[in-house]
Amino acid sequence: MTEYLAFEGRIEPLVLGNSTYTILRLPPQIADDLAKRGTKRVEGELAEHPINLALSRGAGVEGVFLWAGQSLLDRTSLFVGKVVEVRLRPAPDDLVDTPEDVLTALHQGDALARWGCLTPGKQRGLIYKISTAKTEPSRAKLITAMISSLLAATP
Repeated sequence: MTEYLAFEGRIEPLVLGNSTYTILRLPPQIADDLAKRGTKRVEGELAEHPINLALSRGAGVEGVFLWAGQSLLDRTSLFVGKVVEVRLRPAPDDLVDTPEDVLTALHQGDALARWGCLTPGKQRGLIYKISTAKTEPSRAKLITAMISSLLAATP
């Protein structure tokens, strides 16, 4: 596997219209290195917390950045202005880090084949929704609903 690219980054606010988001800008040399490799996603650590995120660009935003959404900030106890150690390397575009409880539910619910038919982006979106649940009972309900939805979908 590729070696990590390491740097210190700062969690920044990004104001778009009436909303404020949080991002982590990549240093230009890191962004250039990843671009030369054709990288679309990175994996690694943000303040020693594992991440797998898409590289982003935006109108009116200089350079390449990672979205540091509220659920990520909550999990890592990071905040706007915080300087953090970052380690990144290219991640396979089709690799989806599926939590063990979700895999178990997919297997037990005979929905693993249907899960495999989803695009990696769709899988990540469903996992994101589950991972942002505030309580374990809510998480369990979201997993159950996802399984039901997969089984109800036309193959």
